[in-house]
Amino acid sequence: MSSALIKGLRRGLRPAARRVRMHGGSPEEVAAGMEWWKKVTLATVPVVGVALLANLYLEFSHHAHEAEGPTYVYMKIRNKPYPWGKGDCNFFDLKCRRNE
Repeated sequence: MSSALIKGLRRGLRPAARRVRMHGGSPEEVAAGMEWWKKVTLATVPVVGVALLANLYLEFSHHAHEAEGPTYVYMKIRNKPYPWGKGDCNFFDLKCRRNE
């Protein structure tokens, strides 16, 4: 048992074999790949920009505000005040914090 443990420790401490990775090919292939990615980038950046502007327009266009949900008696029950000094206000409840 101890010999298996020692062998395992020796294997763990031994440096792993390095893998040599060959990237690319001839300079012509590298240049062609670079040109392809440049074309892909030039095609997708305007599409993303148009999608961004459309999303901004839809988000900031004025639409009717949704009504507040019903307030049930079991919601927001607290036994002691919060430690940040806003007694009944949740930390992220901005409406309650503005009213106090």
